[in-house]
Amino acid sequence: MKVISGKYKGRKIQVESRSDYRPTLTRIREDIFNLLLHNNDLNIDLNEVILCDLFAGTGSIGIEALSRGVKKVIFNDIEKKHTGKIEEFLKKINEENYEIINLDPYKQKVEILDSCQLIYIDPPYDHSFELIKKKILDKINSNILIIYESINFIDIKNVILQKRYKNKNLFFFKT
Repeated sequence: MKVISGKYKGRKIQVESRSDYRPTLTRIREDIFNLLLHNNDLNIDLNEVILCDLFAGTGSIGIEALSRGVKKVIFNDIEKKHTGKIEEFLKKINEENYEIINLDPYKQKVEILDSCQLIYIDPPYDHSFELIKKKILDKINSNILIIYESINFIDIKNVILQKRYKNKNLFFFKT
């Protein structure tokens, strides 16, 4: 998997051949950032954004965001082996505008989320939206733009934009 665009374009992001995560497809990553950059309804300036990649896995969303000039990315994954690979990549490219945490967002309030303007949530398939809403979304500040990736269609209040793919859905909404 490679960074699509920006200052790190073409850099290879390490992906484990056998892992417990699934990387976000290139087409979806590209669509996410095109929408953030060009859709006025989302009203986001990437240069001023602190983004949290809440279930980071490979870190591809956060790395792509850094490549495209976001102010800072907070990578969170409960698995230290995942965030270790992300940090190894970021150190190799001399990136400094990031923070890595290893919290379980269901059990611990992730206070750092309140400093974010954008949160990307791509949880494991067996985590329901209701669980995410009850344990995470209901505990963060309002007016944060959320991008939620799911294999299921979900009826979400306050949806600004929804994009459907063959086997994925993206939901952009505010808390």
